[in-house]
Amino acid sequence: MVGFSKKVKLKRGVGRSLLLEYFDPKDSIWLKGMVPALLEKKDGSHVRSSLFTTVLEFRNPESGEIFYFKEFHDRDMMEKLKAVFRSTRARRAFKAGKLLLEHGFCTPIPVMYGVERSFCFPIKNFLITNGVDGKKTYQYFESRFPTPLSLNIVAEKRALINAAGHEIGRLHRKGIFHGDLRVGNIIIQGRGRSALFFFIDNERTRYYKALPMRKRLKNLVQLNMASLAQITKTDRLRFLDSYISENPALSSKNKRGLIQQIQKMTEKRLLSKFMRSNKKDFDT
Repeated sequence: MVGFSKKVKLKRGVGRSLLLEYFDPKDSIWLKGMVPALLEKKDGSHVRSSLFTTVLEFRNPESGEIFYFKEFHDRDMMEKLKAVFRSTRARRAFKAGKLLLEHGFCTPIPVMYGVERSFCFPIKNFLITNGVDGKKTYQYFESRFPTPLSLNIVAEKRALINAAGHEIGRLHRKGIFHGDLRVGNIIIQGRGRSALFFFIDNERTRYYKALPMRKRLKNLVQLNMASLAQITKTDRLRFLDSYISENPALSSKNKRGLIQQIQKMTEKRLLSKFMRSNKKDFDT
């Protein structure tokens, strides 16, 4: 799966072409026939997504296995121009998925990405991944940890949070930064300490030989922004203890300063988010 990728170029009309890149040749056999219908939204069922993406769920007609088609839309003209000279978001997500898998992390397998071009200009780009049996963090907590929590469920929740701290700590210890590490971009599979954490929306995920502290803090603040009734202040400290245990360079002596820095940055982001929301309401 994480070996060398293969590419194929398909004609789509005068001056138009479709470049596909994939790992497993078996995927190209059946997917090549489905891609045009997915691009034209004639196949698959829509899945709720962000403003700048379109996500479709579809199945392998033979095996019934679930896959997801994610088309990326340009946020503005500048992003459209950048796509001419550098990798598309789909290609970056494809490579980031490979990076995570190579380092032993969970992510939906990046099966294929594609770019449709009109002459030399990219007009559409998309990523296809396999489905994952699990739930995003908010949905997971709502279904698995309904309040009030029993003692057994509290113990399970604490074990899960410890496991999450170790996994994020390991991610950073390996030099990997996730560009948008909100809890909504983590799918949880399993329970307690044996749970698996799948990272999604990986187009801004990057590898660093030495992960900068500002990147480490950005991810920790993104996670700390989570608003879940089941997560207490003690849970947040529990997560950080597990995280630090995976990163010996962050001595426990610096824990208090790290907590204060994360809290200060979180409060600043929450205030900024509140101000933007109020401005939007005022403008409308």
